[in-house]
Amino acid sequence: MKWAALIIAALAAGCVSISVDESIVRAAAENPRVRSCPAERTQANAHSEGFGATSGVTVTDVALTPLAHDPARAARLRRIAVQPGGVIAWHDHTAVQGYAVLIAGEMVELRNTCRDPIIYRAGDVTIEDAQTAHSWRNESDETAIVPVSHVVTR
Repeated sequence: MKWAALIIAALAAGCVSISVDESIVRAAAENPRVRSCPAERTQANAHSEGFGATSGVTVTDVALTPLAHDPARAARLRRIAVQPGGVIAWHDHTAVQGYAVLIAGEMVELRNTCRDPIIYRAGDVTIEDAQTAHSWRNESDETAIVPVSHVVTR
């Protein structure tokens, strides 16, 4: 688990200068938890649009590893930094599935299958399956750092 904390800390440091509390990053690496819509609040087509156009977002590709059983596809790791007030526009995951883990900051998600906004904090993981469509906004005062891993077509 120590290596996971070091990898996440390295991703958090990235290419931009931001202050990230190492204890929060370590806690996120050591105690990740999948956050999802409470069962009683799920609803098909609850949302179909998000917070607006993408703004205040920096995406850095970290690694791309071809899948041994399907060289036309690869596992991709990205580091997404979302500035305070920044938005990730509405998008779906019909072609690209994976997961995201918040390691710094706080993000709010509107998801097609949940009536309520979902709040994510350091250590929270979201599953992005083929049925997922969503949008994100950073409503906190600090930069949100979100490593994401997806299986993509090369």
